[in-house]
Order: sequence, then structure tokens, then C-alpha cells
Amino acid sequence: MAEKVVIGNAELWHGDALEVLPLLPAVDAVITDPPFNAGKAIANDNLDPKAWRAFCNRLALALWTNGAPNVLVETGKDDATMRQELERWLPYRYAVALNYTNSMRNGAVGYANFGLVYWFGEGKCHERYMDRLDAALISTKDEFTHPTPKMVPHYARLVAMFSQKGGTVLDPFAGSGTTGVAAVQSGRRFIGIELAREHFDTACERIERAQAQGTLLAEASEPVQEGLL
Repeated sequence: MAEKVVIGNAELWHGDALEVLPLLPAVDAVITDPPFNAGKAIANDNLDPKAWRAFCNRLALALWTNGAPNVLVETGKDDATMRQELERWLPYRYAVALNYTNSMRNGAVGYANFGLVYWFGEGKCHERYMDRLDAALISTKDEFTHPTPKMVPHYARLVAMFSQKGGTVLDPFAGSGTTGVAAVQSGRRFIGIELAREHFDTACERIERAQAQGTLLAEASEPVQEGLL
């Protein structure tokens, strides 16, 4: 059975995304970085082609059932299967590139190192940036360990673009909690699901710190009340 932890306005589930998703209410935006089937040390990342297609289809159906107006999915640049299965259930809108400003190296043709995010759904973009979102690639090893860490500034931009303050952002593959940190820092509610215990604990710790930092910043910005004479 999945375990739920509530941290301020964030709700984190330790369990399988495909089992937990049907239990959740509709949200304003899904912003997620699922497995790429690239052989990394995470669940569902080393499947044979048929099993991978089945996984992608089950995920797409679960996201369609949730009914979020905006669904943002980062995918592997060489993987057509995830996009094909998402398009069976969700209308494709656009692609956004996550540019690593200090690591955008040249490939044989064009650029080799960037993140590819697909936008699906019938919602709207609330705050337009460029179609290429820039952020520096930094090491997270001193803070936490994860095989595929993401940059908070990239995901903060996605949160701002595809949700509004006070809304709810869902990440079914929360990993180390990057989407959650970006959401709570931006004044959104957050729901995250993570299967790996180690990464779930990391996500809880990072989101708790982000909540605490937000409270301290809010308190520091409050005007000082002067005593009456």
C-alpha cells in the first residue's frame, strides 16, 4: 500500500505512479520527468520494447483520466514511443527545450545536450518565456544522489508557464523532488509520487527545506509594526 506524507501544501506518495494516479483528484498541471528506458538505475528504465510501450500507454491513459489541462513530459530525445503513446490519449501542443547554458555541446549534427519537454492537453500557457529555457547545469552530489537530477530553474519556468499561483502541480515521477521544490517556491500546491524509498526521502527533505525557506522569506518581508506613542 502506498504511503502518503503531507508537508505544508505538498503531498508526497511513496508508491507506484500507475497505482497512485487513479486515487488522485484532477490537478492544474502535470510536470514530470518519467523514465526514458535508458538503462539507468531507476524502475522501468530497462524494459524490452513491448513492455516499454505498454508502460507508456498505461501512463498516458492514467494522465488522460486525471484530466489535467496541461501535461508537460520530459522525454528521451531518441525515444518516439512515449510521445506516440501520449498522443493516443492527449492532444499534442508544442515542444520546449531545456538548455544547459554551460553544457550545450555540439553533436554530429546540431546540439547533443539538452532536455526535451512535450506539452500536451487543452490548457494554456500562463506566462510565456522563450521556447528554450536556459539554466546552468550544476552538480547536486553535495546535496543528494540521483542518477538523473534536474535543475530547479528549468522546472520553475515550466511551473510558471503552465500553472497559476495557488494551483496544484502533480509529478508522478517525483525523483529527488525538483518539480516539488519549484512548485512550493512558486506558491503552488504540489502532489508527488516516487517509487524508490531513497529518492522519496530525498524529495521529502528538499521540499521541507523549501517550505521552511519560503516561510522565513515571507516573515522577513513583513513590515515592522511600530509602537503607538
